Amino acid sequence: MILAALAADAAPGKNFRNFRRISDNPDLEILELWDDQDNPYTLTIPASIAGVAEQAQLMQGLRAISKVQDELPLEIPSIVGSSSDGEGNTAVVMTMVAGQVPDLSRYAPGAFSQTFASTMAAIHKLDPAVVRDFGLVELDAAAVLQSKVQELDKAAATGKIPAKLLSRWEEALEDVGLFRFHTTVISQDSVYVDGQSVVALSDFSHLSISDPAEDLKYLAGGALPSTFEDALLHYKSNRENADENIQQRAQLYSELELATWLTHCLAVGEEKAISDAEAMLADLAEQLDAGSLRSLRAASFIGLGAAAATATAILNTSPEAPELQADEPMDELQHEDMPEAPVQDMGESSLDELF
Repeated sequence: MILAALAADAAPGKNFRNFRRISDNPDLEILELWDDQDNPYTLTIPASIAGVAEQAQLMQGLRAISKVQDELPLEIPSIVGSSSDGEGNTAVVMTMVAGQVPDLSRYAPGAFSQTFASTMAAIHKLDPAVVRDFGLVELDAAAVLQSKVQELDKAAATGKIPAKLLSRWEEALEDVGLFRFHTTVISQDSVYVDGQSVVALSDFSHLSISDPAEDLKYLAGGALPSTFEDALLHYKSNRENADENIQQRAQLYSELELATWLTHCLAVGEEKAISDAEAMLADLAEQLDAGSLRSLRAASFIGLGAAAATATAILNTSPEAPELQADEPMDELQHEDMPEAPVQDMGESSLDELF
């Protein structure tokens, strides 16, 4: 009942009735609470030194994003109050966002992909000053590329990554054209849905300035291909200056994440998790053999203009043209109307030339 007492101290005037402890984060103690009006809240308090840093980052992210809440088409948590335990740890009470974590495999193109796209585009169009003013992480394109190379090196050192996947990722990371992009505000946060629509993001603990493709890897790795393609069309309609290779990088990052997860599991010695990670990588290698993985090769700059024009035409269908049903797969339309852009020879570009 210590956490409940801290919650009451942190939020005077709130009459908390129901409590549920969450145990999925070893670095933070988390308590879900409901007041006498059945409004939901969460309390967090560090359980380790790493948890102190994690909670501090969470608070900074929430404070930063609250400054631009009116610019976002979704609900975000708000800080209600804080208290301190006898050991100097700070307990923080926040509102709990509505909605549920989605099962990406269940969503066809439609409301989910459209609202996901508009949400991410809105975040990526925020003024980066909102992040800089709070001293949060900022990575330029060169630093992003370097971090991905380091991820790959660590994964390769395990000796457990299929060689064909390593070759695929190494080739992508050596393609300097793939990393020509402008950084934006990103959240790297889990979305919450109500029915088919994205309605909230949960904590903003990873709010930073980096590659916007980081926010799209979630869909690239877990959604139906047609749903991901639909989200990209709507994303580019909402953010017209999106770079042409954001799809390829999102795919690359989603694949690398599996390798990074295996590296982590090996480091902590979780045998079941190691087995699961190896199985997922084996499945990815099989998809590569079958030719079902998206290309990671950089598109040409000329191809971007053609793709954007086609996307705009699709999204602004005239009254005379046949309309697409909201939840109808778009694979056939995309394959027929959006031919693959020719690859431009980038010559012997170097990282110095790129950055």
